[in-house]
Amino acid sequence: MKQLYEDLWVSTPEFPASDDEPVLMMHGFLLQHVRGNLLISRVEHPEDHQVIADQGGIIRHYLTHWHEASPGARRLQQRFNSALYCHARALGPISHFAEADATFNAAEVHCGSFHVVPTPGHTPGSTSYLYASPHGKTYLFVGDTVTLSHGRWVTVLVDESNESELRQSLEFYRALRPDVVLMGTTAGHLAWQEVDVRQWLALLDEAENNVLDLRHSVLPVGGS
Repeated sequence: MKQLYEDLWVSTPEFPASDDEPVLMMHGFLLQHVRGNLLISRVEHPEDHQVIADQGGIIRHYLTHWHEASPGARRLQQRFNSALYCHARALGPISHFAEADATFNAAEVHCGSFHVVPTPGHTPGSTSYLYASPHGKTYLFVGDTVTLSHGRWVTVLVDESNESELRQSLEFYRALRPDVVLMGTTAGHLAWQEVDVRQWLALLDEAENNVLDLRHSVLPVGGS
C-alpha cells in the first residue's frame, strides 16, 4: 500500500486478466477514521492486508459496486472481524464471494461523517462515498461511475448499466465539491486525481461525452 495523505492509503494495483485491456488496474483505499479504519473498494494482495493489520485493522469494508467483490473480501472479514457493507441492489452477486453484514438503499451518514451516496447507472447498486477529512481535503470515492481510461475521463456501460440513471448520477455529482477523486478501476492511470471546482465540472462533461460501451463484451473477473 502507498500512503496518499495523512489518513488515506491506496492499495497495490491489481491487474485482472484482460486480453483487450492489459493495463486495466483495480484499486482499494484504506481510510483512517476517528471511529476506526474503513476500507473502500477491493484489496486482494496479502501484503496490503498486512499493512492494514499494521495500521490497526478495519472495522468496516465498503464496496462501491458488485464488480469489486472477491475472495479477499471474505478473508478480510475473517481476519479483522470487520463488517462488509454494500447497496441492497448489489447483494445478490456479492453473496457469491462473501456475506454482507449490512446494506443500504438510500443516502446515509455512517460513523458520523462518512457519507454513503447511491449513484446508480454503471450498475444498479453503484454507490459513491464522500468524506471531508479533518486534514483538509474532501475525498470522493466514485468506484467506476466515472474513471480514467488512457488519459480520458469516461463513463462505462456494461450489460446491466442504466444510461438514464447514470446521467442522473453525473448530474448529482455536479453539486459536490471534492478535492480528490478516487477510482476503483482505471486503464493506464493512477487511481486518484486532485481537482478544483473547474476541473471537477470539466471532467464530468468529458466523461459524459466519452462513453466506453462494453455491453455484450466478456469482462475479466473483477473488471469494470
